[in-house]
Formats: sequence, C-alpha cells, structure tokens
Amino acid sequence: MIDLTNDIREMMDQKDMSFKEVKSIITDMLKSAYKRKFGTDENAEVKFYTKKKDSSRIYVDILAKKTVVEEEDYFNEVTEIPYDDAVLLAGDEVEVGDSLEIPLNPKTFEYSAVQSAKQRGQQVSKEMTDDKTFIKAKSMEFTLIKGELKKIGKNNSDWLVDVGFGEENLAVFPLRGQSPRETYEMGDTLRFFVEKVDRGDEIVTKDNKTGKTKKKKRGVKISLSRSCKEFVKCLLEAQLREEIDNGSVVIKAIARQVGVRTKVAVDTKKSDTDPVGATVGKAGCKIQTITNEIAGEKIDVVRYDNDPIVLIANALTPAQVQRVVEIDPASKYAVAIVDDKDQGLAIGQNGVNVKLAKTLCDWVIDVKTKSQFNEMDQTQQIHENVGSLFKDDEENTHSVEVEKKEEPKALTNEEIGIAEGETPITDIGLDSRIVKKLHNADIWSIEEFFDYT
Repeated sequence: MIDLTNDIREMMDQKDMSFKEVKSIITDMLKSAYKRKFGTDENAEVKFYTKKKDSSRIYVDILAKKTVVEEEDYFNEVTEIPYDDAVLLAGDEVEVGDSLEIPLNPKTFEYSAVQSAKQRGQQVSKEMTDDKTFIKAKSMEFTLIKGELKKIGKNNSDWLVDVGFGEENLAVFPLRGQSPRETYEMGDTLRFFVEKVDRGDEIVTKDNKTGKTKKKKRGVKISLSRSCKEFVKCLLEAQLREEIDNGSVVIKAIARQVGVRTKVAVDTKKSDTDPVGATVGKAGCKIQTITNEIAGEKIDVVRYDNDPIVLIANALTPAQVQRVVEIDPASKYAVAIVDDKDQGLAIGQNGVNVKLAKTLCDWVIDVKTKSQFNEMDQTQQIHENVGSLFKDDEENTHSVEVEKKEEPKALTNEEIGIAEGETPITDIGLDSRIVKKLHNADIWSIEEFFDYT
C-alpha cells in the first residue's frame, strides 16, 4: 500500500487531467515496473481506495494474482503459489485452484524497473497531454486568438508565439503571415488568425510486446497569420457581431493585398438597411477600428449585387464607372468604361484596385475610357453579336424585304442627335426591320443601346 495523494493531485493540477486519467497513468506505471521485474504484467492488478478514517487520502496497491497449486505442481513463481504458502497468507479455508491477490511493495522493485515505470508514466502523460492540446487547438482553427510574441524562429524571420499551450507548443507566425506595414517586438500581444493546426514533430517509438517500431506525431503545430483575407473577415465579424446576427450585414466576399488595400462586398437581409453604412458605422467608427488593427491598411466596403455588371461597377470604387459592358459571359470577361480622369483611380497604383475588383467579383475586368473602348477590336464583334440576337428565322426574310422597300429615307446624324464619335445603329449590318424597331424605341446609336438595362 502506498499513499499517492499528493502525486495524484499534483498531476491533476499541473497537467489539467481528470482523476480517471491520472489513475490510468499510475496503473500503467506500476504495471510497467511489475513487468520489468517479473517479465509479464498479465497477472498484475492495481487498485485505488480510501480509508474510512480519512477519505481525503488516496492509496494504491499493486497485487499479483496467483493460482494455488500443490507443491509438486508448483513450477511458476510469478503466477502460482504453493498450497502451504497460500494457507499462511489466506488461512485454512484456501483450496487448491483458488486465485489469490497478493500485495506487493513497489519499493522492493529494482531501480531499473522503477526508472522504466517512470519513463512509461511520463510517456503516457505526454501522449494524453498532447491529445488534449491538439483537440483544444483544433477547435480554434479558422478563428481569432490572442498570443504573445515569445522568440524569433530559427530563420530569423518567423516568430514563435505563446497562445496558451505552454513553451512546448509555441505557435508559428511565419514571414508569409506577416504584414509589411507592421513591425513586431518581443512581448507584443496581438490577435492572429489560426490558419492550420496539425500534429507536431514525428517520433519513433518501440512496442515492448512486439518489438516493432511505430511512427507517431507528438505535440501540436499551430500556424498563425495576420496577412490573409480571413483575418480581416474575422475582425469584421467580431466588430459587427450584432449587425450580422440580426441580418443587417452579410459579408459576401473579401479580396486583399496585404499592406495595401482590402475590398469587402456586403449585402443585407433587410430591405430597409444600407449594409455599407452599417458596416462602416457612424462617421466610419466601425471600419476605422479594423483599419487600426491592420496598421492603416485601406478598406473599401462596397454593396454586393447578384448582377455581375452592377457588382463590377461597385467594386471599382473609389472610381466612378460610367458603364460596364459584358464582353463574354462564358469566360466572365467585361469592360468597365470610365472618364479619362477616373481611369488611374479605377486601375489603382500598380493595378491594385482593378486586381482586387477582379478577385472580389470573380470576373476578368478591363478598365477603358470611352474612346479606348470604341477602338477595341472586340467592339465590332459585340455589335454583330447584338445584331444576331434580333435576327428572325429564314421564313421571315420576305417580310423583311417588304419592310426594306417601305423604309423611309434615313435622317442625318445631326437630325437624330447622334453625337460625334458615336456609332449609328444603321452602320452595323442589321436589317431594316430591326433598325426600325430600335428607332421606335428612340435608340439611334450603339452607345445609346448599351445605356439600356
């Protein structure tokens, strides 16, 4: 009998283990020592109990189960006990064939057996701790957590961060996850996005029973980031928790070039709510909080729309877009037409603004001025494609010819108000019946046609 009260409580406190888990470790340790001494642990039994006089103390016994045999049948001292010896231990009522549990004193075990038991206990304890740490860390994946910068990594660019799992499980804040706008100092406490949680380094262990080696992941490996778009999304969700919960704001898409600019497309479930205003907050207070967190990186909040044409125009903010022309829906290619003064703003420094708009909308976007658009090789093809939409089947050819004969004399461009540089609807090869229908709708030029929704 040994009193392990203090040891058990210490393991429960320091390792954050339950009594059941500690019992399992101690049982494993004692059986390991038993096996080291006797060559097997199949007949070993470990029991935990308290005494009525002091129920606060926890005692442990390690027992050897032995079968009572006649003296002449006694061959195995580990699993058998002679009848005469059994009588001395258990009294005259014992019989051959009975099973006795004989208490042992672990202090009589050899030093090597005790050391082996301690190592086994530490291994089991480590495995349990690693499993619990991994499960807890895995639950934090794809969320925001706080951490303290503890030390520089081996390559002098990565940081190791304490996120609450101790020195043995420091998270990695790699260079790719850092913002070029930010500087970091030892001891800084920051918020991070947990990109990935994996098992830690691989170790090789040997099974004592089979002699086979096993490879196992130990510890936990946590990768952090402040550069990904998900980091900004989590910051927004934390700042706009109430608005998101009540449906005032729905974050639909985010595009980010870290350290330069971020674009956020928002929608709403409420018809009477402006999601952009709700996101930005009064006098920009809500979005400014996020901007401060990412060291002043510019954030554009735009209104989401299911119509890609509208969304593209919104996404190119702060530029004013005159018109968006859908060139090829199949390949998601469109041209945004802007005033000359807005072209640089729409494209952005080093093309950042239009690149982010492309990512946000998932469309290929060209930014052109009106004159550039008219010069595009594709313009004529667009006109022809539009014309083909209006063409009737061959059976209507006769009626077209009839109308052609009755077509009145064409008016001059000045008479019908076509401005210089615009393309008359009559110049793109449409038959007269379609031209007449377009004229009846007061559409005289290609540019007027594209102004219609």
